[in-house]
Amino acid sequence: MSKRKLSIWGLVALLLLVGCGNAPSPVGASSAERTVILISIDGFRYDYFDLGNTPTLERIASQGLRVDSLHHVFPTKTFPTHYTVVTGRHPGHHGLVANSMWDPDRDARFSLGNREAVEDGFWYEGGEPIWVTAENQSVKAATFFWPGSEARIRGVRPSYWKVYDGDVAHEERIAQVLDWIDMPAEERPRLITLYFSTVDSAGHRYGPREAPVQMALEEIDGQLGTLLDGLEARGVMDETTLILASDHGMARVDFDRYIMLDDYLDLSKVRVSDWGPATQIWATDMPVEDIVSALKGAHPKMRVWAKEDIPPRYQFGTHRRVPDVLVEADMGWMISNKPYMAGRSQFQLFGMHGWDPARIEMHGGITMMGPDFVAGSESPAIRSVDLYELMPHLLGITPSENDGTLAPFTPYLNAQDPIRYQTVRFDCGTDTVEARVAPMHMALHWENEVHVLDRIEGEINGPSQIFGATGLSFSFDEDGASVSIDDRFVADCVTIQ
Repeated sequence: MSKRKLSIWGLVALLLLVGCGNAPSPVGASSAERTVILISIDGFRYDYFDLGNTPTLERIASQGLRVDSLHHVFPTKTFPTHYTVVTGRHPGHHGLVANSMWDPDRDARFSLGNREAVEDGFWYEGGEPIWVTAENQSVKAATFFWPGSEARIRGVRPSYWKVYDGDVAHEERIAQVLDWIDMPAEERPRLITLYFSTVDSAGHRYGPREAPVQMALEEIDGQLGTLLDGLEARGVMDETTLILASDHGMARVDFDRYIMLDDYLDLSKVRVSDWGPATQIWATDMPVEDIVSALKGAHPKMRVWAKEDIPPRYQFGTHRRVPDVLVEADMGWMISNKPYMAGRSQFQLFGMHGWDPARIEMHGGITMMGPDFVAGSESPAIRSVDLYELMPHLLGITPSENDGTLAPFTPYLNAQDPIRYQTVRFDCGTDTVEARVAPMHMALHWENEVHVLDRIEGEINGPSQIFGATGLSFSFDEDGASVSIDDRFVADCVTIQ
């Protein structure tokens, strides 16, 4: 046993223990007085915090919990990921499996442009959004846009809600939130959602981290500054938690990186319910096995699975709206068809999302600030599916059934001092992996992927520690580590000194 290795893990334990003691009860306002404001900046990639002059984003991160990134669910598309944030359920459970999808029971199609479908609670019944959870427990909710918030879900709407209109000025959105805060206590919502789309729009049009994306982000940052100033002027900062998140990242796409599905498959014999980085196919006049056979190995940048063979890590295969066949392109590649592409221009689209949620390009930005978080705290990547559990905790209500856990946040809530994670690197022979270890979870960095795993066994100062998640395992002791990622990468590793 190496004395040098023991000293490394002793340092990990020492740094992680700082601030891990939780106060017995929340400080400041009681849970009955707490307000949670959930803000989405659509398309705000994890690395946009340094993209421009964004003092408000930096203020929130430095005065609260700074998180490396937000690991989303598959597919990394707007409606599925947003609905996961507010339900704590994977798309394979809550049923919003794409922005465009097919329901075989109703024999009907959902798409973002279909207002009747968007406002129909039928499509959202697989999960209970946080505003329904709140309203069912006598906590008023207000939604200034959020996917699903225009529908009556399980018979319930937010007390205050808006029909989506992307042209509503950002100033008007901020003013409405502050007006809600100004309401008398018996009318005031304690859960508020707020949504901005311009960063995503710029990312699609110009590609990630381009100047128009920066300009859009800086404008939103200024609006958020107005929000914070308004909350401070009203003296409610000590009873308000801001959770600022994004629904996905963004990756560059180019006109010459499109795979034409009709080169390999007779599209008249199948139903395609969604296109893009991941294409969803239904067997109609062609058996599933024939579809898979036609597409397997057809293009070096494309993978295909029957529904039952979709990687378990995606947690995507149980809902009736999950297609018979899933086809996924490599990062930066798109799947389309010749008739559609005939009318496209190479200058219409330079950014896209929808790939494997573990890819770092698909990770969203995330930070939060409020009375329960000690300024200066830092966390490795967290999962979006766990955010739902956090919000009922902050509001003092009981969560509905969900797939997430509060555990990664527990050490950070009401800690006495800032908590910071520790990073250790391992040589695994052909590859190097990096473990960013927090008290109750870790982020495993491998190649261009970042995975979030839960602590299963071992104290943070113990001789060995074990972490796991669906399709993933990681364990380490003083001699090194063992890692398994989807069985794609399985290795024993030694600590890099």
